Amino acid sequence: MSTTLDQQYVSVTVAAKLLGVHAATVRRWVDSGTLKAYRLGPRRLLVKREDLDRLITPARQEPPVGVGMVQREPTALRSLTPEEQQQALAAMEAARQSAAEIRAQRGGKLFAPSWELLDESRDERTRELP
Repeated sequence: MSTTLDQQYVSVTVAAKLLGVHAATVRRWVDSGTLKAYRLGPRRLLVKREDLDRLITPARQEPPVGVGMVQREPTALRSLTPEEQQQALAAMEAARQSAAEIRAQRGGKLFAPSWELLDESRDERTRELP
C-alpha cells in the first residue's frame, strides 16, 4: 500500500489495537454493519481511520436545552411555599389511604416476595402429584 493508503486505512488487527478490543470484535462490528470495511484482494479487510473515530461516542447524551423540562436558572434548593407544602401533604395522605385500602382488600396480608409465591405454587403442584 502507498503511504496515503496507509494513513487512511488500517487492517482489522491494527484497528483492534487502536480501539483496545480484540480483532474478533472488530470483525463482528463489520459483520453487523456497525463498522464499514473495505476489501483489498480476496481476503484482506481494511477499515478507514475516520470510521474508527465515528465509533467513539459520548456515553451519555445531554438532552437538548428546553426539551421535556422547564428550564430554571440554577439556584440552591428553595423552601416549599405553604401551598406546595399542603399539596405534598395531601398527596402523601392519598397514598397512605390507597395503601390502607389495598391492605384491607388483601385481609391485612402484605405482598409476599416472588420467590415465596414460586415456592408455594411448586409445593402445591408437588402435593397434587400421584
